[in-house]
Amino acid sequence: MFDLDTRLLQIFFEIYKHSSVSKAAEQLEIGQPTLSIALNKLREHFQDPLFVRIENKMQPTELSKQIYPLVVEILNRLKLVQNYNIEFDPQTSNYQFKISMTDISHLVLLPKLINYLRAHAPNIRLEIVPIDANTPVMMSNGDIDLAIGFLPQLEAGFYQQTLFQQRYICIASKEHPRLTGTTLSDQEFRQELHVDIFATGGHYVLEHELQKLGVNRNILVRLPSYLGVGLVVQDTDAIATIPHYLSQVLLVRGGLKVLEPPYHFPTYSVKQHWHARVHQTPSNQWLRRVCFELFSE
Repeated sequence: MFDLDTRLLQIFFEIYKHSSVSKAAEQLEIGQPTLSIALNKLREHFQDPLFVRIENKMQPTELSKQIYPLVVEILNRLKLVQNYNIEFDPQTSNYQFKISMTDISHLVLLPKLINYLRAHAPNIRLEIVPIDANTPVMMSNGDIDLAIGFLPQLEAGFYQQTLFQQRYICIASKEHPRLTGTTLSDQEFRQELHVDIFATGGHYVLEHELQKLGVNRNILVRLPSYLGVGLVVQDTDAIATIPHYLSQVLLVRGGLKVLEPPYHFPTYSVKQHWHARVHQTPSNQWLRRVCFELFSE
């Protein structure tokens, strides 16, 4: 038996995470033969196959499942040591930040951040992942540096900072055959066809308020995200209720108009969130400062 080094633990972690030797090798930027040799060393050490190929995926054995949390903890602690009081120079760093965002933020916030990085931190890279049920766990594990959006489910161990308040408005085609004013009446809202969106974030605020008011929308189509809502509304006589800051991006493209809804929907806060583990990390502090300067009201 030999001593395990952190490289072998990293290889174990990546295979477990991706259920694939090839994807793990790609993530670690090493050849598959090298990774296979390392996996054989791990199997020899633990006297266990660790991963078994089932339906073209490397499925963990029971022993793998037991040691995985320990490996994650070791790698996280090592990352903390490596990042401890490291000087961070955004002009020369090639760090890759992983940020969790909603689809709306892709349209509204992300271009502004990318343009800032190109000018002030040209070697910094971004990986954007969606906000979902796994976001808090991934933040606590160190897999996500920052989350921007509406995350009311975060508990102890997280910091947050408000960027701006958000409200809901309605959009319709400029050529809509019936809606000629700038404000919707209660009757118009109930009678018109609607485009609904299955989305995370503040969307449930809207749904909850409509239920309280006893308003049942006549849904023409439900979309999985906000990304296509502008084109659908522009080319049909349906309307959609969306966050105000998304409407400002869609209006630039033309073909749409904004209508004030007939109800007073509650506002909600869009915040940036981070875990206590990165609170003092210089690179994370810099990213939070940039996002606050770019996006705060």
